Formats: sequence, structure tokens, C-alpha cells
Amino acid sequence: MIVAKKPKISLSIKAHNTTDVHRGGMTGLWMTLKQLEEKYPIPSQRPGNLIWDLTTTTITLDWQGQDLTVIDWLLKQSFQISDKGLIHFIGLEHSLDLINQIHIHQAIHDTFLRHNRFYRKEREISEILQIKDKSIKLKYRGLNWYVHQTFAKDLCDESGYLIDGYIQIVSWLYPGATVRHAKLHQKTKIEEKTEYALALLFLPLVCQYFILHYHSTKSDKKQPIRYAIAIPDINNFEVAATRCWQLHRIDYQDYHVTNLGEAALKYFSHTQNISLSKERNYCQVLLYEKLKKRSQQRTINDFQDFIITPQAIKDYQFVYRNFQKNIIFLGKKSFVVNVNLIRAIIAENLAHNLSWWSDFWEIIYERDFFGDLAKQLTFNRQGLVSMLEQDTELDIYRDFIHAFHEALRKIYAKTYDPKKTKKENQLKIDKKYESIRSELSRCYDQQSLEDFLSDLLSRAGWNGKLRETWQPILPLIFQDIPWQKTRNLALIALASYQPQKRRLLLKDVPIKFWIVLISINHQAGIFFLDRRLIEDVCSEIKEIFPESES
Repeated sequence: MIVAKKPKISLSIKAHNTTDVHRGGMTGLWMTLKQLEEKYPIPSQRPGNLIWDLTTTTITLDWQGQDLTVIDWLLKQSFQISDKGLIHFIGLEHSLDLINQIHIHQAIHDTFLRHNRFYRKEREISEILQIKDKSIKLKYRGLNWYVHQTFAKDLCDESGYLIDGYIQIVSWLYPGATVRHAKLHQKTKIEEKTEYALALLFLPLVCQYFILHYHSTKSDKKQPIRYAIAIPDINNFEVAATRCWQLHRIDYQDYHVTNLGEAALKYFSHTQNISLSKERNYCQVLLYEKLKKRSQQRTINDFQDFIITPQAIKDYQFVYRNFQKNIIFLGKKSFVVNVNLIRAIIAENLAHNLSWWSDFWEIIYERDFFGDLAKQLTFNRQGLVSMLEQDTELDIYRDFIHAFHEALRKIYAKTYDPKKTKKENQLKIDKKYESIRSELSRCYDQQSLEDFLSDLLSRAGWNGKLRETWQPILPLIFQDIPWQKTRNLALIALASYQPQKRRLLLKDVPIKFWIVLISINHQAGIFFLDRRLIEDVCSEIKEIFPESES
């Protein structure tokens, strides 16, 4: 009877004693072994005839001889340093832009390797980056060693074999795993199975590193960089690996967000040729920041768990296509990224499975200390219009929005002065917009909102849309639905208003024009008539020019 030999290491994504962090680490190991398979396709090329078997849910490794030799080779192959002094993972060996390589290097250095016991700096390195056809010099600290490269000895005993049991781990290996009381470390230490500790080494490959901005560019300039690290809960190694390889090739400015929810959404949205799962996607996002400006290390100061629905992913992809992108602004010696704050607000709502316009008023007016959000409302007007047009949930409120737009059209028209230039008239309209937005910002209860809307609609004068659809509109104003929702709708309507572009229709052209046209250019007149583009006037013209019958 032949008994199958048990492999040295066996990992399963479905094991009951794993967390999303463990499964993330396993995925990083799976990605690494996939790349090593291409580089060393034959087991004889690897120490101990190392072999592995990879499925969508399991990983097994087996070898001959001493464990330390094999594990040490595996880690040194997996965790390298490029000739530019950058952290380099063999599992991510797909072409990355240099600016993305530097971003990932600095993010891992500031989060996982934040204590100087876990890395050695070599020198300051300067690289010339080409951004928008302009050369920018970027400086960073290169490394010549980090702890992942030589961790094999910690996984093995003095004889060079894998420790059978548990080993102590710390926060660089498992985020948040910190011993709080040094004197009681024997009782409060955190331990992990040896094979799981090996897998955790590969967690940084799967994480996505986003730079978290404040809601103001002034605040961003004064504060140290904050990182939002997204860790997905994975149930299929192959799908997760494909998504991760694609995500590392996004544009650099897309690594910038203003809330943890947008970081979670970006993880699942910026991929191609991956069909959206009908199931919900789970993701944990950690916030690393300095508690004090002069602190040397960043710590986990917040974390949130998100359940991202397929609909939320589709909605965010629509938002990403239709709203202004994050923009890189170049200075003489550096650059900054300005994030789209309005898109970020929508993303935060979607990540929490709320309507995209939920609590819009509160967010705009409670976080807008320096006026950046108000300015970006105008810049994102076309995006807001696109959202209004495609959102079926807003159908029951569409009459209110159209009546609001009609009122704005009348009010703006009254400010127009034919003696002024186009630019001067636009400034007057902008001032009127700010005046109305300021009035709306002071609506803190039902009564003040009713007063605002009643005054706005009465100031506009005759409103055909309101006259036609007053029955479904009045309940929105007078207490039949929560007044906060009506306030949000009013802000969306104000921000999304666009002047109507008058289109001259052929059927609206006077008969006299066609008579003159045919008299001057007979062929041009017949051209329009033959194509029946002005059917309403054809009969009258044919009475004057019978030959047009042909």
C-alpha cells in the first residue's frame, strides 16, 4: 500500500483559522510562485528540488533536504532590491512606471518597515521623472536590506528545520500585532503558525497603497503623508492575482484618495477583463499616520471594513469615467496631486451602500473649511448631470430638480445685461450662484428650508415646470419626506444646472426664408425639400414652386 507523502507546507484559502490578512499573504505567495515558475521552470534548478502545486484555493510546497536552505533561497528570490535601491517583489514583476515603483517603495517603507530595525538605508537617490513632458527631480532613500530577505532563520530551529508549532510575530508581519506591555511580553505576545508566518511575509504584494488627502489643499501641504492600505478578503487566488497585477499599473494620480471608502472601491474598480462577481466583495482599509507631526513612525490610527456590492462597483466606474480626474500640478522642483473631492464624496457614499447623493449638504458645508469643495462643485457640473440622467432612483424626484433648474434659468436671465460683455455677464451669474448657495447653506431645519425654496421659486416668476408638476413637488417641500433629503436634492440641482443651448430647428424657420433661398439657390432649396427635413412647410412651398414635387 502506497501512502501519499504529506507536503512540507500546505495552505488553503478556506481554512477556518485564517483571516483576510492570512489570505492576502497566501495570495502574495501564490503570485510569487507563479513568477518563479517562469524563471525556474524545472525543479532541478531550485534548491532541494523544490516543487509546488497551485490551484485557485490551495498552495502546497515540498522539497528535499534541509528546510533553511530552501526557505532562504525562496525569500531571497522573492524579496529583492533593484539597482535603483527600490524594494522589488518578484511576484509583481510586471512593467511598472518608475513613479509607481517609487510610490510603492516609500509606502512599504513608511508602513510595514516603519522601524529602522527592519531595514537599512544605503544612500539618498535622485531620479529624473518625465511628467507631462516636463522633467522633475525626485529624491528618495534607497535600501540595501530589509527584514523579509533574511527571515528564513526565524522560521527554522537551530538544526535548520521548520519550527513545528508557533513563532512570535510583530506588527510588520501582521498589521496591528503589537505587544502593549514590554514587561509582560511573554503573556501578551502574539504567536502564529510557522506556515502562516511564511505566508504573511508576502502580504505587502497584495495590499494597495493609497495616499490619503484632506479635504483641503492647504491642510495637505502642512501635514505628513497619510497612507490608506487596502487589504481585500480573497476567495480565489487567480482572480485576486490578476486584479493585483493590473492595479499596480494604474496612473500615479489614481493612488490619491480622500477617504477610506474610495480606497476600497478603487481596489475592485480599476481592473479590466475581470467579470464582476455577483457576490459581495469584502475589504479592510487601514489608516497609517503620524500621531504627532515630528514623530518618526506611522501607526495604525483607524481601520474600516467595507462590503462592496457589484452595483457600487458599476456606479463608481461610471463616476470615474464621467467626473474630472485627479490632476498633477507641476512646480519648479516638485509636483502635487489635486484630488477630485466631489467624486470622493460620492465614492464614500457608494462604499457604505448609500445613495450617491446621500448627506451631500452636510458633507459639503461641514468639511469645507477653505472653500475647496464649493469650487469643485462647479468643475464637476457635467459629471453631476451624467449621474442625474442615469440614476433611476431619482426618477421620483426628477420633477423637483427640473422645476429648480427652471427657476434658476429665470433668475439668471434676470441678471443678464445686454450692454455687458459675455465675461461680465458670466461674473454676474457666478455671483448669483454663490448667493443662492450661501442661502442654501443656512438651511438648518424644516422651516428655513421651506422659506428658502418658497422664496427662490417666487423670485423666478412664471415656472411652467412647477405649474405642470406641482402635485409631486409640494410634498418634497412641506414635510412629507425628510427635509434633509430635500436639502440634498436642492444642492444637487443647484450644482448640476446647465444653461440650455438653443437649437434652431428647420421646422421653426419662417416660410419667407425658404422662398428667398429657393429664389437665390434653387438647388439648395430642393435639396432640403427632397429629404423632407421640413415636412411641415413643404405643402406651402410646393404651392409656390410646383416643380419641387419631383
